[in-house]
Amino acid sequence: MPTAKQSWLNKYQTYYAQTEYNKEHYGKRIKQLKRMLEDEKFLEFLSTKECKEDILTYLAKSNHFDMMIVFSEQDEPYICDKDFGLINHMKKMLGILQSEQYLRDSIVRKQAKRYVEMYLWWNKEPKDYLKDLEELPF
Repeated sequence: MPTAKQSWLNKYQTYYAQTEYNKEHYGKRIKQLKRMLEDEKFLEFLSTKECKEDILTYLAKSNHFDMMIVFSEQDEPYICDKDFGLINHMKKMLGILQSEQYLRDSIVRKQAKRYVEMYLWWNKEPKDYLKDLEELPF
């Protein structure tokens, strides 16, 4: 009996068919990652050293970045994979989601979801609520 991956490869035999399938099924995540890569403020957030520990902690809590982010003895997260960069990894995930690869069991899907969750978390940071707090009557 063929595996799910083999069945998928038999059904989508050409590079074009495989990439179109991925673009159709993972189109929402692809659009989200593209939007995140276009958001200058978010990219600036990913680049700041002050926020790096918070970002790495947030990503590491998902357990989908175990091969890239680890914790020191002092419980401080750090990047152990020399090829891993926060912005560069988003570009890699986007490329993989648009590729001909079989993605059903891919860790990239879970990592991309965690990045989108981080983007939503970042958008809800208290930076916007501080203005509202100043306007409260009490």
